[in-house]
Amino acid sequence: MEKPTPPLRVARNDSGSLAPARLGEWNPVKRVSVVVPAFGGQDKLDLVLASLAAQTYPADLLEVVVVDDGSEPPLRLPEVLPAATRIVPNRPGRWGIAAAVDAGIAASTGEVVVRLDSDVVADARHVEAHARWHEAGDYFAVIGKLAFVDVDLAADPLEPGRVRDAVAGGEAAALFADRQVGDEWEVALVKESGGLVEDPVRAFTIANGATISFTRAMYDDCGGTDATMPLGSDTDLGYRMAQRGALFAADAEALAWHLGLSQMKSRREDGKRYRRPFAANRIPSLRHLRTDAGRAWEVPYVRVLVDADGARLEPVRATVNAVLAGTLADVEVVLTGPWGSLGADRVAPLEDPLLNLRLIRETFRGDARVRFLEKVPEAVAPVPFQLSIAPGAVPRRDGLERLVAHADEHRLGRLETAVPSRVGPLRVRLDRTAALARAERLREPGEDLDAVLEAVWGIGSAEPGLWFLNDESKADAHRREIEELKAALARLEGAAPVRRSLPRRVLGRLRRLRG
Repeated sequence: MEKPTPPLRVARNDSGSLAPARLGEWNPVKRVSVVVPAFGGQDKLDLVLASLAAQTYPADLLEVVVVDDGSEPPLRLPEVLPAATRIVPNRPGRWGIAAAVDAGIAASTGEVVVRLDSDVVADARHVEAHARWHEAGDYFAVIGKLAFVDVDLAADPLEPGRVRDAVAGGEAAALFADRQVGDEWEVALVKESGGLVEDPVRAFTIANGATISFTRAMYDDCGGTDATMPLGSDTDLGYRMAQRGALFAADAEALAWHLGLSQMKSRREDGKRYRRPFAANRIPSLRHLRTDAGRAWEVPYVRVLVDADGARLEPVRATVNAVLAGTLADVEVVLTGPWGSLGADRVAPLEDPLLNLRLIRETFRGDARVRFLEKVPEAVAPVPFQLSIAPGAVPRRDGLERLVAHADEHRLGRLETAVPSRVGPLRVRLDRTAALARAERLREPGEDLDAVLEAVWGIGSAEPGLWFLNDESKADAHRREIEELKAALARLEGAAPVRRSLPRRVLGRLRRLRG
């Protein structure tokens, strides 16, 4: 039996290093499902289906699933359409484009999903251009090149048969030649980079629901679309696919034309205002949306792991307190240990064999940002970073924020350091969730995960001084605190009206405290 070809390994989001198969010169084998969510707009849907009837992708490997999201009157199938086309309803009690997409994918059968809006006319090679990427691996997410056209179908209707023939003849662009609004990439990140997507930190932001493809395996792994997001679910889906190791690419040959302006063009500010709280809660990597100081969010930016098993209270408290008091507020702390062993049986309090574990739990059980788990959680996603830190390693106030910034600046999948201490080096490791997920997807049986991580994202190390306090700096900070306290007490004692109003016994206590 022939051994299957392992998936192509691509570093970070280096989509420019890839050369997908030339259109018309490869042999497709995977079944593709085109999922089209729709609410009304029968006239535009007819044109979309007409364009899909003229695809170069093999008809026997292509199905189209239209999801009727409660249209009145209900949508119907026109005469011009692909052979394997059907309409399915949205799930009972659900509405909105995100729920419709999820219902359509659930009803489809393809290994590859092409998501297309119900007002987007596809070029003849659109599906083929998308599908060729997914032959190389199951972790690609691909957007097509979308152009907006200013059309009024009520005043100037287009016949579906004419659209099909134009698409089949390679003349689709001629249908909209004098109506197209620009010919540049609409997605800012793609436009900035001249058609490539190579920034691994921001790559997920290109996810555009109008024309995007991915494998069913990737969709299922990331949990699918969030049906609670009426708008902006495409960016959220892109973010969660990134946390599962997705690589994002833009294909200029996957051409499509959007019939009319999108909501984000016609009501841009209103759309941004609506999307912002939904995206801010779910997508921590969009840092510009999280500007409110001290806020907690549904998905934290960093999960901090501290192993409390066998540790003393004091170093655990020092580490956790510093993390929670840092400039990076959207964190969660996971304290691992045998918490289930803390029973209510009678025990001499000071002779308790689990004394430190009990004190640690009592110290932090009232803080909603701290969780107590028996073992390290298997899943990190959708949290983008996980920091494993030894008890006693104390971040500077901005240390965690700067540590993550260093990993982003140097595009590292893992960043390691060790903080010197009287008990030996305290190990610290920052892991990027997206990098570990990519390495897991590409690892061959028996292959070392760290070796794959190094190959596809990179592992770095650095001195801890910029991010963590050492014993000397802790002592300096303590001395500064004492000097500040002495100065404050001196000012209090030196203020005559205040001094006269204080009882003699209080003044005596102040002097003793100052000493």
